[in-house]
Amino acid sequence: MVSTRQVLVRSALGLLLAVTLSNCGGLPYYEAPSYQYDKPYGVYHPVKKGQTLYSIAQAYGVSVAELQRVNGVWDPASMEEGMFLWIPRANRVVYVAPTVEGTPGIAKTHPPKKKKHPKSKTVSAKKKLLWPVKGGVLTSRFGTRKGKNHHGIDIGARRGTPIRAAERGTVEFSGWGPTGYGLMIIIKHPGKLTTVYAHNSRNLVRKGNRVKRGQRIARVGKTGRSSGPHLHFEVRNDTHPKNPLLYLKK
Repeated sequence: MVSTRQVLVRSALGLLLAVTLSNCGGLPYYEAPSYQYDKPYGVYHPVKKGQTLYSIAQAYGVSVAELQRVNGVWDPASMEEGMFLWIPRANRVVYVAPTVEGTPGIAKTHPPKKKKHPKSKTVSAKKKLLWPVKGGVLTSRFGTRKGKNHHGIDIGARRGTPIRAAERGTVEFSGWGPTGYGLMIIIKHPGKLTTVYAHNSRNLVRKGNRVKRGQRIARVGKTGRSSGPHLHFEVRNDTHPKNPLLYLKK
């Protein structure tokens, strides 16, 4: 004869078995978390001809270092057309203008052909300044940018990369510059030519120092108003800003 206690024990075991079987092959009986903990929101940017890691980073307002880290692209030269880069926190794909052909460390593009003109002695004489950053990438050109005048060019490079004097001369200024320029250096060269080096992480020369052509004067940084490590480089002739690409040797 089955006792009341045995009936209760059998009922409890049967209920436990039913609950266990109902969860086999599916979710466990506790509630799964509703949040996601993988990638933050963002978009995939399709890399097109002429675009570089630096120009893409600047267009989206993120740092080059972050793009390198999240995409595993440690060598900017390995960028290829057709690749997709994950852009954290972006809500749409934006237009990235192609860069200029013929500058160090830059993706090749094919700009519109210009009419050939006889070479003048004045233009050829200008092509004498050294590139201030070896292996740097041109990320922004001289001229109008976002409705404002950009009086120089931007050369993207790793933080700490040496900055060289484009020509021999005397240091006219070394310190914190106007709003947005961060640490900067101004060098006066023979004649009326002056060069400016801004957003430095560290200045290696002082006002009054005489520097040689190619001498290390600072290191690349992102002080002041800067979206990432780069050098803002200006060429001025009698205080008038000129396009540095007319003066720099290829």
